[in-house]
Amino acid sequence: MPTPTEAESTKPGTTRPRRTQNGPRAEAAILDAAYQLLLEQGLEAATVEAIAAKAGVSKVTIYKWWPNRAAVIMSAFLRESGDVLPYPDNFQLDQVEDRLLQMAESFRGATGTAMAALIAAGQFDPEIAQAFRDGYINERRRHGLDIVRAAIDAGQIRPADPDVVLDLLYAPLYFRLVVGHRPLDDDAVREHVRLVLAGLEPE
Repeated sequence: MPTPTEAESTKPGTTRPRRTQNGPRAEAAILDAAYQLLLEQGLEAATVEAIAAKAGVSKVTIYKWWPNRAAVIMSAFLRESGDVLPYPDNFQLDQVEDRLLQMAESFRGATGTAMAALIAAGQFDPEIAQAFRDGYINERRRHGLDIVRAAIDAGQIRPADPDVVLDLLYAPLYFRLVVGHRPLDDDAVREHVRLVLAGLEPE
């Protein structure tokens, strides 16, 4: 994850720290520690004290860069999830299945474990909920809405509310991840894609 320069300020919803003299090494250690604690011991164990001890830094160092533990944890999650859950540059109907299969595979691994923990914790921890929405959901959704609008304008999919289109595409994966009522397997994803694309194809 690129680190902003010292002159850059942290914007609302942004969880990345500023660079200091030993910033990159300390930042990597802190984010590694936060993510490992999240995966191995759960969100409750990922306290600032535990992250600092595991990373070999002081709590002062963490609070110098992040306002709270939610921001640290989200920075760690975004660093790990960015490469495995990238948005495409544009919308292609024939690529939707491959993309959602890739997303389902990541949800069955560490990324899904971390995401489910963050979503669950957000029901009781307002800071975690806000960090997850601002740092992950809303940021990605802005990009996704731009892609869907461009696809509608180009006649690739039928005119529809872009927010609803995104929900149709992605919500079932999140639902199976969090609720766990049925496995998030490839057959389910393929059937989901078949039904959604039938509804999105231009008339």
